[in-house]
Amino acid sequence: MSYFADNQLLLRPLDGPNTGLRPGQLGGLHSVLAHFSVYDEPAIVSLPTGYGKTALLMALPFVLKARRLLVVEPSDALRRQTASHLKELSTLKRLGAAAEETPNPNVISQKGSPADAQEWARLQTADAVVSTPQSISPAVAAGAPDDLFDLIIFDEAHHAPAETWAAFLSHYRNAKFVFLTATPFRRDRKVIPGRMAYWYPVSRAAKERAFGRVLFRSVRVANDQDDQQIDVAIAAGAVAQLRADREAGFDHRLFARASSISAARDLVGVYERAGARVRAIDSHIPKKTQDEVERALIVGELDGVVCVDMFGEGYDFPKLKVAALHAPHRSLVPMLQFIGRFARTTDARTGDATLIAHLGRLQAASKRLFQEGIDIADMIDAVAQEQLAEAEADREVLELLKTRQQADSDYDSVTPLLLELYAHAQIFECSVQPDFERFEDTIGRNLRIVKQWLSENGLVALILTIDTSPPNWATSDVLVNIRHDAFLMAYNEASKLCFIGSTRRTDRIYLDLMQTACRDQHRQISFERTRQALIGLDSLRFYNVGLRNTALNSQAETYRTMTGPAAERAITAGDARAYSQGHFFGSGVGKDDERETIGASSSSRIWSNQRLTVAEYISWITELNRRLNSTANITPSKLDIIQHARTLRTLPEIVIAAGWHKQAYRLAPRIRFRLTENDQWQIGQITDLELGDFQISAQRDRLQFAAKTDAYAVQFDYRLTGGNLIVQTGAGELQILASFEDWIDLALWMSLHPPVFYASDKTSFQGVNLIGAAPTVITRLAEGDAEAADWAGCNIQIEFDRTKADGALTVHEALERRLSAAAGVQALFYDHRSGEAADYVSIIRDDDGTVRVQLYHCKGAGGAPSGGRVDDVYEVAGQMLKSVAYCEPSILLDHIDHRVNAGRHRTPSRFVIGDAAMARTIIEAAPATGLVFEIYGVQPGISLAAVDEHLADLMAYGLDYVQRGGAARAMWLLSA
Repeated sequence: MSYFADNQLLLRPLDGPNTGLRPGQLGGLHSVLAHFSVYDEPAIVSLPTGYGKTALLMALPFVLKARRLLVVEPSDALRRQTASHLKELSTLKRLGAAAEETPNPNVISQKGSPADAQEWARLQTADAVVSTPQSISPAVAAGAPDDLFDLIIFDEAHHAPAETWAAFLSHYRNAKFVFLTATPFRRDRKVIPGRMAYWYPVSRAAKERAFGRVLFRSVRVANDQDDQQIDVAIAAGAVAQLRADREAGFDHRLFARASSISAARDLVGVYERAGARVRAIDSHIPKKTQDEVERALIVGELDGVVCVDMFGEGYDFPKLKVAALHAPHRSLVPMLQFIGRFARTTDARTGDATLIAHLGRLQAASKRLFQEGIDIADMIDAVAQEQLAEAEADREVLELLKTRQQADSDYDSVTPLLLELYAHAQIFECSVQPDFERFEDTIGRNLRIVKQWLSENGLVALILTIDTSPPNWATSDVLVNIRHDAFLMAYNEASKLCFIGSTRRTDRIYLDLMQTACRDQHRQISFERTRQALIGLDSLRFYNVGLRNTALNSQAETYRTMTGPAAERAITAGDARAYSQGHFFGSGVGKDDERETIGASSSSRIWSNQRLTVAEYISWITELNRRLNSTANITPSKLDIIQHARTLRTLPEIVIAAGWHKQAYRLAPRIRFRLTENDQWQIGQITDLELGDFQISAQRDRLQFAAKTDAYAVQFDYRLTGGNLIVQTGAGELQILASFEDWIDLALWMSLHPPVFYASDKTSFQGVNLIGAAPTVITRLAEGDAEAADWAGCNIQIEFDRTKADGALTVHEALERRLSAAAGVQALFYDHRSGEAADYVSIIRDDDGTVRVQLYHCKGAGGAPSGGRVDDVYEVAGQMLKSVAYCEPSILLDHIDHRVNAGRHRTPSRFVIGDAAMARTIIEAAPATGLVFEIYGVQPGISLAAVDEHLADLMAYGLDYVQRGGAARAMWLLSA
């Protein structure tokens, strides 16, 4: 048997002053017993500061019938204090829980690590050992038998470093562990290991009158900006309060909290001049001096001490009743804990505590403490409840995510609790469950996986990576950046949605993650879906609204951004015709009547303006998942005036044209092609490629198209079925220079930067977003929409091949004569071939100095006259839509320079009049107000008089589109 098993306690409820145990103490004891009847993991017990953890600590080994107890204290001061109480069972005997005749235990207060086996053997003679981690942790003190202790109690457990817990838990595998604390959570988010066995609310303790009152005194000064004046006022107020307390018969002491060790030493003189005997105490002074200061404080030779956080939590000296806050805590939680220390009651010689501060130095949260009517106990409980909930969520995360792989031991101490993510989610819809075990060594090209956590069901993965790439401004690999990133992927089985949170947010990485986990079985969600993040929110306000010009490659106002406290109020009915919603960021009132921020975009992203722990992030995307699958309506707002893109579920019947993503025109990145690896690369730029040969599958879920030049053509598929949006199906390697020395497949680049496809039903789509057709149907062309030209001597069925024109002019030749003879023509550029800006580009200077840049698109007549030539209108209208991208001087001029370069092209484009230098000079010299772009569709096979309703609607659609895209004028050139 053992000392603790041989002796019994009388555990009775409190029935008078210092007789019996308080309800929270009894509850803690029984909860620990209940805990160990079910669990082997450590028990966490939380009692309020000053409530009586010492009595609980002493009683636990009796209740658990321990063979040998180890108490681990965070400091030498607490080691000495606890050992002295435990040696005499002073607290238990004072409360009547232990009989006076109960023999005292053999307690060793261990200071310093045992040096040899003999010293460890000495500890085996004790019933209880009290020490500190620095003295007895297996991490620093080797040689302890692993069965030396069968009960280990950590006092003030939230102060113990994580490696300390790990060392004890690993070494003493068969021991019971109890963690005692007033704060079962840590500011560094490292969870105390074990399970919460018991938590006693401060408000309950207050109702038992376990604490005295805490009075607040705010000092006033003439100059709130004078720190010295504030310190003098606080010291004077504290000394005056101490004198008043002593005159009332209370044996009180003073505690002044400073911001730093040097500040504490400076304050000593301030207090001495105010008439108080104080000493500054800190960890830098010798231990002998610290002990002498403590002795002098206890016997009354000192009136108080000045320090930062010495005599901290757990230190039992109830005479500290006047607290002078020269440097209040920055957050509410430690502030409340600090106050709790001064609220302890012991006997009639101690009265109420007083807290003295200057309001100007308090943080906003702490100022609430000085408001009248605030119940401190309730406030402490509210904070504790919140923190306990967070700690429980953190604990659930640790149980959910288990380490799957780790690169090296440097990451042993890294847990999911140390990571935070911005509230931002990229969302994909999956046709099968992603397999997060497919991740091996790297993500993408440069991100090496150093640690991965995975849930048992495989639905949640957390990946930590490192990137040691050299900075892009370095000329060698001598310099490297070291950057860590975190990626959280969570899949919901019911909705089939996969959410990705990341500290490095790039489309290419998102796509790589999904292709690894769910190859070709995923698809980004549309803006129609992401905007459902607003469901459940009332009183919507939008601070940032993006409107996308429905002329998708517009060179006019391509994207309008409005900002302000209510940006949606700036939207007008006129905007509805030209724009669709591109993104929004705002807020709304949700559950618990709290306002939350929320944003969504057409690139499958949802975000909120907050940083979240892993547990909080999982909760946030869980709520997003609920909204995205809700059938409820979004609260109406003025933003509803503008149409939003719909989900592209079925491809349109006919695609008439396609244009590159705007990045292609703005950056004109290089491309290269070779048919086999033995061939030489053919170098060009992306705008040399023409997108065409469109074929829709019977199921309307796949679009075949080609990217072609005069020299080669490569086939691609646009697929709605899943995986990368666009894949190459034809032979050869076609690559694009995505960034410095980073050649990637053009198919991947197009998946990241989708082309715009235009349909015959006047809709267009990009990625997974469908832009609806204009609701207005045109039945006849307006005046100025079309002009009849004289095509005499022209074979209107032959567009450009003069060998087939039977001696007549081709359409191109006839148009060239017309344009060459135009008044004011300065330059005429012929660009007919794959990747053209237009068949002809004419630059005209009018008499008033205005420079007009005209882009002409031609088509020889095909099919029956007029109404039977609708396919011709489709083709030319598509060309007109694409050429909107060139209604930008720099883009057009760079295109011309590239196209006339004989070194790059076997058949370069040519100037009929003028040259590239002249064109650049004229355009660049024109003032912004004196430069206009005009786009013309040339259809000699259609008679102006015979244009029917269907043709009129389609032709008017093309005109409207290009004018919204940046052309000052658009017109059709027909026959009489």
